[in-house]
Amino acid sequence: MPFTSSDIQLVIFDCDGTLVDTEPLYNTITSELLTELGLEGYSPERCIELFGGLSWSTIKAKLENEHGPDLIPRDIIDRYIKTANTRMDQGLKTPHGAANFIETVKQTRKICVASNGERNNVIKSLQVTQLLPHFPDAHIFTKIQVERPKPARDLFLFTADKMGVEPKNCLVIEDSLSGVKAGVAANMNVIGFTGTAHKPDEAELVLKKAGAHHIASGFSGIFPLLSRGKQFS
Repeated sequence: MPFTSSDIQLVIFDCDGTLVDTEPLYNTITSELLTELGLEGYSPERCIELFGGLSWSTIKAKLENEHGPDLIPRDIIDRYIKTANTRMDQGLKTPHGAANFIETVKQTRKICVASNGERNNVIKSLQVTQLLPHFPDAHIFTKIQVERPKPARDLFLFTADKMGVEPKNCLVIEDSLSGVKAGVAANMNVIGFTGTAHKPDEAELVLKKAGAHHIASGFSGIFPLLSRGKQFS
């Protein structure tokens, strides 16, 4: 849907793969856990393709549907969270220009985070990358607060309501298929972010097909879209 930058009152950031380049770490851990279970074909790259942007409860359900519940232990999510939390202190980084973009945008608009990630991991990843001071705890929204995670629209609608902004006046920045679908379903304006993508060209096609109104390969490319009176669709 066409919109102008003056319509945007709230910028909603995804966390994993958008504000913080966590996907390589998280999907390496996923790959290791599945390999330990004797499941073949789940390389880190394949896990990114299959599970990027999905909550681990959704991933577990997909794996159980594929391999049967007996092969997927009940504690796999707890093991994932514990391992990720241990390794976050090493190697996490933000895409180029993320901090500057946040600092600039929050001068004129509300900002917040809406993530499918485990809440403790989301907060720690923002802390490790020194982005946490930009987002009060009440402005960090995660899947635990809604019934259905992305790609359902629930989290984004919940976020807009809590932030006091109509969905049509929200701009979502998302790197994943599930996130873009959720933003579109919520009737929000959506930018597909490919700045951390393993295969940017392929990611662009996927996000466009999912309904992203614009594609940005980096945060510097979003600045012009938010310039006064800018219109795009």
